[in-house]
Amino acid sequence: MNRLKLTKSTIDSVPASAKEVIWWDIDLKGFGLKVTPAGRKVFLVQYRPAGDRRNPRKYTIGEYGQVTPYQARVEAQRVLAERAAGRDPQADKQATKRRIASEQVADLVTEFLTRHAAQNRTAGETGRIFRREVLPLWGRRTLGEIRKRDVVALLDGVRGRGAPVMANRVLAAIRKFFNWCISRGLLEVSPCTGVGTPTRERARHRTLSDEELTAVLTAAREIGHPFGSIVQMLALTAQRRDEVGRLTWDQLDLEQAVWVMPPEHAKNGKPHLVHLSEPVLQLIQNTPKLGDVVFSTDGATAFQGFSKSKARLDQLSGVSAWTLHDLRRTVVSGMARLGIAPHVADKILNHQSGTISGVAAVYQRHEFLDQRRQALDVWATFVSTLTTHKAAIEQRARLYA
Repeated sequence: MNRLKLTKSTIDSVPASAKEVIWWDIDLKGFGLKVTPAGRKVFLVQYRPAGDRRNPRKYTIGEYGQVTPYQARVEAQRVLAERAAGRDPQADKQATKRRIASEQVADLVTEFLTRHAAQNRTAGETGRIFRREVLPLWGRRTLGEIRKRDVVALLDGVRGRGAPVMANRVLAAIRKFFNWCISRGLLEVSPCTGVGTPTRERARHRTLSDEELTAVLTAAREIGHPFGSIVQMLALTAQRRDEVGRLTWDQLDLEQAVWVMPPEHAKNGKPHLVHLSEPVLQLIQNTPKLGDVVFSTDGATAFQGFSKSKARLDQLSGVSAWTLHDLRRTVVSGMARLGIAPHVADKILNHQSGTISGVAAVYQRHEFLDQRRQALDVWATFVSTLTTHKAAIEQRARLYA
């Protein structure tokens, strides 16, 4: 019997031979390394199931290079511990493979979204990606049928219809899904392994001019609740679309004029306090209270129809080639023109790192609450001036038409 201590240095020195050879570890009984004539080295663990002393099981752990000696040793210890507890790890593994062969992707995605993605702040978007992009193609296929070429074809299809950034989002979503499957013992290797990011994204620099912002807000008021209200809220608070979209009534303190955003709704996972200027308070007070969610058609679920509503907003406003996230950048740019300090704007945005960084950021715990309130009030007054001026011009034009 060939025996040695299975470490990186000893494994690297083991040569291939004309026949398949197994080298057994001298410290952990049953832990071995199979070396093929082609030089392939695979970790395994051998044990005898209870009641069957004549037919040892060989449980494959993984190939050296993809699995480190330490990882292989830990897995071997786990397998042997299960055997000591009376289980048959190899039989369990085969049962899992049979489950993979029979269970559809749609069923596993449902479990993934319920158990894993629902705990993530991007759960809603992840679910939409699977429903819109993945399940129509893969839903009725089994997990074991999905190969790397299927992933590439899926991404090519999304990119081919003119949605290159969405292709990146799809890859991120399915990569998380397959990694979750691996963690559950449903897969050994992800079909996303080796698939590069479909599109190189560039940072956006689009801000709306005062005229464009005025046109957008005027059109948003015409559209009304809930989408038009969301747009106005974005333009007045500089918060993120999903944060505004998930706003619930219990997060609002209208007497103190603040929105207390819980950490699970914030992108950086930190609680955030947003001052509500007078125009925002009026907007909220005029919003129908249908249920827990503020900007919703039924009060129970967050608004979903952003794409169609945004297209209508573009048509009514005459403003094109912009995104809702550009409103956030527009607010910060406008505040800078109004003389508001960058570190105050960073706090309004709830940026994890901003103009105060390094050692200074560690010791700077001041939240600048008064300055943030003043800044949002100044910005709201400026926006109100823009829209009031436009309304006065339009009224004058109607009088003299």
